[in-house]
Amino acid sequence: MNNEIDLHGRRTAWLCARLCKLFDMPEHQILDVALAALTHDIGKHALPVEILNKPAALTPEERRAVERHCLLGAKRLLQDAAQDSHESTTAPVAVALSHHEWWNGQGYPFGLAGVSIPRFARVVAVADVFDALMSARPYKLAWSLEETVAYIADRRDTQFDPECVEAMLLVARALPQDWRTAGENCALYLPAGAGPARDSRQPT
Repeated sequence: MNNEIDLHGRRTAWLCARLCKLFDMPEHQILDVALAALTHDIGKHALPVEILNKPAALTPEERRAVERHCLLGAKRLLQDAAQDSHESTTAPVAVALSHHEWWNGQGYPFGLAGVSIPRFARVVAVADVFDALMSARPYKLAWSLEETVAYIADRRDTQFDPECVEAMLLVARALPQDWRTAGENCALYLPAGAGPARDSRQPT
């Protein structure tokens, strides 16, 4: 599972770069978002493997443990940052901490809502779930593109920033067949002219 955490980060970064391109972000910001996406789940490396690989629904206690990965990830990134530098307030910290906040305030860990959620985290959130749904996990099969797009679209204005949903739908329509492999193997996440029976457990 640890290897999949890192591969998931790469694919999410690849998707985020394409989302940001649609927002006309300058290239340095696109790279900032992509690099933040790479480590958004870094806190999961501190979780017990038996929880991450559990093929059944999590208990409430296990769910609380998984939700701690946001705080654990931000703490690790802060501990690894150089002292008294811009790294202590860098995008990866904000994204690790905030990528499970919901647009309607029903997310975690702080219940932030709307534009109170850092914009970079709002972008990563939709790409994170897109890739998680389309990936096989111990507790679920991979979803189809059609199922995933429908899920994302249905959560506009609730889980996700509506602007990010619109961008994700555009990116999804233009995905190449080998996008997962491309994301996992891509060393630089700036897009080159890029445009625009299941388990009940939700991806985390």
